Amino acid sequence: MKTVLVILGAESGAFAGGKYNQGLYDAAVSHLSEKFSVITTVIKDGYVVEDEISKWKQADYIIYQYPIYWFMMPPSLKKYMDDVYSYGDFFAFTDGPYGSGGLMKGKKVMLSTTWNAPEEAFGSDFFDGADLNTVLLPMRKSQSYCGMAELEHFSAHNVIKNPQIEADQERFKSHLNKVFEIN
Repeated sequence: MKTVLVILGAESGAFAGGKYNQGLYDAAVSHLSEKFSVITTVIKDGYVVEDEISKWKQADYIIYQYPIYWFMMPPSLKKYMDDVYSYGDFFAFTDGPYGSGGLMKGKKVMLSTTWNAPEEAFGSDFFDGADLNTVLLPMRKSQSYCGMAELEHFSAHNVIKNPQIEADQERFKSHLNKVFEIN
């Protein structure tokens, strides 16, 4: 049985409180548990670096669920990556081209993000014409540097101004069905 690591990078007490991301995280854990072995990390609850490295090593797939704060990841998620993505476990330096020393080859990662930006803002003048994947480039390249391949990412929009949590949870489950080929 394949293993999925689902990581919740939302912060309680933040502007939105983290409920939207918690709902999407819960939907992923519940939905994927029917077909996969699911292991989890909730960053705000704390973590032990060695345990996290072990989870990553046993996972075939990783899903990051997190809100976008000021067009970036929350600070606790960045700290998690700084702590856990260690030399010798996630990457090593090689004589090959830059970025070829990833030690997490064979793993696939999905970013599931929540935005207050409406979906139609992507590709607009505000984002200089950039689509969602381009705006997420730093997080995507961090995973690529460690050797991981990308799954199709997911995003929910207008989550503060016009929340649609139930519809987004159902849309996320459909996305997971497609990406993980669940019938």
